[in-house]
Amino acid sequence: MNTEIKILDGLTPESIPFDELFSTNQPILLKGLVKDWPLVLKGKQEGQNSVMAELAAHDSQRPFLVYQGEPSINANFTYNDTCSGFNYSSHKSNLTKVLSHIRSQIDNQEHDYLYINSLRLEDGFPSLSENHVLNFNHPQFANNRPVAKIWLGTESIAAAHFDLPANIACCVFGKRRFTLFPPEQAENLYPGPLSPTPGGQVVTMADLNEPDFDKFPRLSAALDNALIVDMEPGDALYYPSMWWHQVQAFDRFNVMINFWWMTAPAFMGNPMDALMHGMLSIRDRPLHEKQAWKALYDYYVFGESNKVTSHLPTAALGPLGDIDDVAARRLRATLLNNLNR
Repeated sequence: MNTEIKILDGLTPESIPFDELFSTNQPILLKGLVKDWPLVLKGKQEGQNSVMAELAAHDSQRPFLVYQGEPSINANFTYNDTCSGFNYSSHKSNLTKVLSHIRSQIDNQEHDYLYINSLRLEDGFPSLSENHVLNFNHPQFANNRPVAKIWLGTESIAAAHFDLPANIACCVFGKRRFTLFPPEQAENLYPGPLSPTPGGQVVTMADLNEPDFDKFPRLSAALDNALIVDMEPGDALYYPSMWWHQVQAFDRFNVMINFWWMTAPAFMGNPMDALMHGMLSIRDRPLHEKQAWKALYDYYVFGESNKVTSHLPTAALGPLGDIDDVAARRLRATLLNNLNR
């Protein structure tokens, strides 16, 4: 695999080449895409205190969830030693208290780590959501409008994980590094428990910054296939659904705004539900039975749909045919009835 990321330069929020992004199914760095956003300009021209003041001026005053870790976690928000919980605490707070806490330790080499993640921009800073935008002028977004979220706090490391939505992540203040892996590297990343998880998705158990190859020998293969992207304020990164990514924020105060969107209709549901049902109904069967079911999945789910239906009368297709909202409700009702027997 080519581990050098493609870079597009000279773009604006109104001129994103979505057809080019979607055709590659690869992460792409959009260099300087949001360099003229007000918060980005404020940070470059006036610095950290100005960015904090601007956020405070647009604060909705709503409480939000804050992750807080002691100096010993070294910015790495992850599990405790037994995976029964985490190495940080979480509590509801507000922007004034969070910024005050960060400022009180700003000159300390050892300090607490605070992390506000995945806060809807329109909930936390509604007036900023009006002028920190991208133009999503592509048919894919007709029924899947992107959701803008903001991430802010001290230095932080979000362990490698995948998301179901696709994403454009915009670096607003502070430097960031994304370390990305294609979906087929999942087994080499040693995924952790399905529950609990630090942020709702399964994460790697390995430390990518200080890899232990004795404990995680397959990790070297994953790192051989990694894309490492260093971002300055004003840069944006597109990455497709299901790509694993670790996100590291380096500065004493950092801000990122990203835009998430689903690539399939909402009625299709969450594929993780099917994965867990597969664990329940298939995983522990004898190997020869699992291989037989794999062949059926390849035929009915992962193969070409016209191969499944071309020899059947239209009236006989049932769930083999095209699925819309009505058909999805009918199929979901059948599944619930079967599961409740």
